[in-house]
Amino acid sequence: MKIGIIGLGYVGLATLCGLAKAGHEVIGVEKHGPKLEQLRSGAIPFHEPGMAEVLQEFADAITLTDEIAATAGVDYLFLAVGTPSREDGSCDLTFVDDVFAEVKSKQKIVIRSTVPPGTTDLLNVMYPAHTFAIVPEFLQEGRALADVLKPHRVVIGSDNLEMCEELAGIYGRLGVPLVCTSPINAEFIKYASNAFLATKISFMNDLSRLADKAGADITTIADGMGLDPRIGRSFLNAGLGYGGSCFPKDMNALLHVAGENGLDLPVIRAAAETNTAQLHYLLSKLDVTRGMRVAFLGLAFKPGTDDMRDAPSIALAQQLLLQEVEVVGYDPLATWDYRQAETVAEALDGADYAILVTEWDELINLKPEAFAGMRQKRLVDARNAWKFARDPHDVQYEGVGRMQKKTNTPTSK
Repeated sequence: MKIGIIGLGYVGLATLCGLAKAGHEVIGVEKHGPKLEQLRSGAIPFHEPGMAEVLQEFADAITLTDEIAATAGVDYLFLAVGTPSREDGSCDLTFVDDVFAEVKSKQKIVIRSTVPPGTTDLLNVMYPAHTFAIVPEFLQEGRALADVLKPHRVVIGSDNLEMCEELAGIYGRLGVPLVCTSPINAEFIKYASNAFLATKISFMNDLSRLADKAGADITTIADGMGLDPRIGRSFLNAGLGYGGSCFPKDMNALLHVAGENGLDLPVIRAAAETNTAQLHYLLSKLDVTRGMRVAFLGLAFKPGTDDMRDAPSIALAQQLLLQEVEVVGYDPLATWDYRQAETVAEALDGADYAILVTEWDELINLKPEAFAGMRQKRLVDARNAWKFARDPHDVQYEGVGRMQKKTNTPTSK
């Protein structure tokens, strides 16, 4: 098949690579000039394993352009443009609308962007010349291509039976469960999935504060809970809370949609509020004064990516800067607007506190001597990824919900 893809961010580029690898001819449209030139040179504008190799290997099957008109005559046109949050939490569909101002010929449109429930039905009414389906993405940054090639499931939402069957034929080759349903159900599945995962994180963060007070270890609690197959161990790690481009945005959008329908979603609202509260709880663990230096070990919202969108490190740094505390960060991939160290040693040199923000392997496996250059050896494990050594060393360690306030040295988990 010949398939067009508009928007070559994480979702669009992963989709393009997956379809090219599956044997389709693909036309990728990217309006941002510098990003397009970077892609044409074979480089990826963000960290995502495997994509550069696919672009090179299947170059003959891939066309990259900034012209939507180049997609005229494709069998399917995939939309993977951004849908950012507005200040009121609603989803901004401006980029989606902009596409239809340029799509002139009748098309079979597949929405890959995350859009609020009811959006695909609305597009059907607004643009009756086209046929619509939504295939929501469930990609994890850092393994987006792998998730396209071998997803846990594929959800197809369309009221057009022929389109559902054709898309089921495309995705059925992956050998994974297929859910064919209405557009609004597909849209809800995406939002509900992210809201549930975010709520799991906030649930454990709530318990982590109680564990600190009661003298329990939240990591042991999570391990015990996770053995129950009804619960599972994933997303039970207490820490700084969730961040990134999806969870915060989708939680806000879901709450906004509920409000438009005259409803409140108290569980989801509480999960979002807990996420904010957890950051302030972590701040309370830092006994800082003006002029102190805090080293951030890790900056990205999670390991495996360089994405800094809604990264907890930024909000944490902003609060410390208000107290006239110096911040310095180190991350093997991500960068930020504050002071950045090239090495772990540079970040720790002269620091009063070190916070493990992102659980990169090189950071959770630090040895005791790595902290020798600190002015005061105070370590805050915001991801509970360091494990205690039995022999005490001259550092002060505290995790999240681990009741540990004695002098110990973190080692690898």
